[in-house]
Amino acid sequence: MPVGGGVPWMFWRSLSLKINLALIAVLVVVLGGSAVFTISAQNLQSVDNTKSQARMLTRTLTNIIRIDMDGRCQKDVMKIIRMMGQFQDIETIRIFNSDGVIMHSAEAGEIGKEVDELAYNVFQSPDRSKPFRSEEGVHRSFCMVEVMYNEPSCHTCHDPQKEIIGVLEVCLSMAKTESQVHQNARFMILSTVVTVVLVSGAISLFMFLMVSRPVNTLVETMRQAQDGNLEVRVAPRGGDELGVLGRSFDAMIGRLDETSTEVARLHQEQMTRSARLASIGEMAASVAHEIKNPLAGLAGATQILSGSFGPDDSRYPVVQEMLKLTDRLDKTIRDLLSFARESEPNWGRANLNDVVEETLFFIRREEGRGSEGVVMELDPEIPEIPMDAQQMQQVLLNLIINARHAVGPGGRVTVSTAAVPSLQTVNGEAVGPYVEVCVRDDGPGIAPEAQEEIFKPFFTTKNQGTGLGLPISRKIVEAHGGVMHLESAPGQGAAFYVWLRRERTT
Repeated sequence: MPVGGGVPWMFWRSLSLKINLALIAVLVVVLGGSAVFTISAQNLQSVDNTKSQARMLTRTLTNIIRIDMDGRCQKDVMKIIRMMGQFQDIETIRIFNSDGVIMHSAEAGEIGKEVDELAYNVFQSPDRSKPFRSEEGVHRSFCMVEVMYNEPSCHTCHDPQKEIIGVLEVCLSMAKTESQVHQNARFMILSTVVTVVLVSGAISLFMFLMVSRPVNTLVETMRQAQDGNLEVRVAPRGGDELGVLGRSFDAMIGRLDETSTEVARLHQEQMTRSARLASIGEMAASVAHEIKNPLAGLAGATQILSGSFGPDDSRYPVVQEMLKLTDRLDKTIRDLLSFARESEPNWGRANLNDVVEETLFFIRREEGRGSEGVVMELDPEIPEIPMDAQQMQQVLLNLIINARHAVGPGGRVTVSTAAVPSLQTVNGEAVGPYVEVCVRDDGPGIAPEAQEEIFKPFFTTKNQGTGLGLPISRKIVEAHGGVMHLESAPGQGAAFYVWLRRERTT
């Protein structure tokens, strides 16, 4: 992200901005809709009021004119019409005959002219008792026509043969009403804008103080923690959800800081121990290499010396014991050199069933005990997998010999294979897509405290063991990308699982 662009970027994507925009939209819709509804209602009400006034005024003027004309024959009709025409809200007041010719009007220039077509059509229609709207001017007006019939009292001045002596038309202007409606509309719009601005401003301030500032503090603290500074803290003050979140984050960072410190300490100890073990391994390998050649000479001389004594010679048992000890020392040196040497697998493809059978054949040939007490349970579905068959024979040889030593005479050792691991999870984690070989015995089992140390170099529970067999075996398995796992309980025997990958991983 470019320098200086963080604040605008955060502003446009901030939660408070989204909430404010949503709130403004809601207020505009609600208050705007309310304003539109109110203005429409006022407009309808003003129209209804104007219609009622037009109807009432027309009928009132009709009665006044009738009363005034009673016996006086239109002497004061023009005076009444002109006087009423002076009122501001009365836009038109006139009387026309049944032919549509204006007889009396507040505007003297209209007399003798034909009335407008709309008014005459309303007069001719059967529904002429309702007010109608005129659009002739720059504003609206509502008009009403009232027919004055030739009643018996009118025959004194009018021809009895005429049915209608005149039609009164009165139009009330809505200019003042429309001006008031427009003024109310402007007020409603202005009040809506002011309300939206004030409410959104107040909520923006509230959001900044109660939400944005605590969240920004939490985000900044998280960023510093992500950069490696585990000493930062949010230190929230409130008791709301953000305060609880901040305290939980502080507690998490505190535990993470403690864990990181402990991991660093353990890592340092492990590095120191590894360096020490590496030095010891190098020294042990060097010493073993220096001892190997003289030991070979000593073993050869002892072998020659043993041939000089008969079985009845008292020195014969001593020489035989010397040969056993040199063999044991030679095995120890070979194990030590094997452990210290980094040996890469000689990759090929082989079947675990074949490796198991070849290992048991070797044991029968070397030990002379045969394969008694050893049971094979081989899965015929085992596929060929990439491995170093010689190294895996070494692993199985070591596991089977250890198992036979653990059970003793009469014990039972089972060597099984499986195309799918028999254990689905170990310590809560999935085993994975491996091929399995397992060496299980019914011996006394391994104590829990010994299980934690059994794969460490030089640890052994046997009187004559070197403590390198299992570490070497595990090292070979891990070089294959596999896993070696121990399951054991006191009195229930032990099971060593070896899981190898079906295909090599790069």
